[in-house]
Amino acid sequence: MLIDLHAHSYLSKGCDLDPRKVLDRAASVGLDGVAFTETNTQDGCDELFDLGRRSPVKVFVGLELVTDKGQFLCFFPDPERAPEPVQLWGSNRERPWSAEECLPKVRSLGAAIVAARPYDRDFPGSPADGVLGLKLLSAVEGFNARVRPQANELALEAAETLQLPSVGGSDTRTSPDEVGLGATFFREPVRSQAELVQRLLGGTGFWAVAAGELPRLSRPGEAREKLKRGGKGKQRRRRRGG
Repeated sequence: MLIDLHAHSYLSKGCDLDPRKVLDRAASVGLDGVAFTETNTQDGCDELFDLGRRSPVKVFVGLELVTDKGQFLCFFPDPERAPEPVQLWGSNRERPWSAEECLPKVRSLGAAIVAARPYDRDFPGSPADGVLGLKLLSAVEGFNARVRPQANELALEAAETLQLPSVGGSDTRTSPDEVGLGATFFREPVRSQAELVQRLLGGTGFWAVAAGELPRLSRPGEAREKLKRGGKGKQRRRRRGG
């Protein structure tokens, strides 16, 4: 089962995508599910779930939590009952929320937590190697279609170091055409939101997928060496497998 675990719609600030068009595109490229991970909110999840009931593509809901140590995809068993971040920690206009405070609270509410694009240098709050010291993670986003190949390679290396699985997503924000460029392959069907969270917490049976294929794991230090040399390098891929 292929699920794009990182997508946005007009419910995210700075994005104007119609979620119906996201789902139409997902169906056309053969995805089985899409997780809408709106920035710092799950407000509107009832609308998204309603769209999912009328679509051949299953809908899941999470949120992309922006903190002082990077971004995290958080998936709750019942998003409609989960409190909004602003209710938990107040406004983040003057300073970002603290990961040290946020992650334990999110986990205590039953959520699975995924470190999103941890080595993305285009995002000023990315933790880079700081991700290696983070606790309570269920997975690392090993393939984000909007991130440079070397950043994805480093994320895969970090997941391997942490002995965590990797997930993938398109991080679609500007066009439905981005949907499906990254996804997560689940060996077994995921039938509900609660089951998605259970699988992520279980930590086995899923992999990051790039354009329908599993990205290879780098040799230790390979991506880091590419960044030092400034080389672009082509990301090799291997066939999807167990």
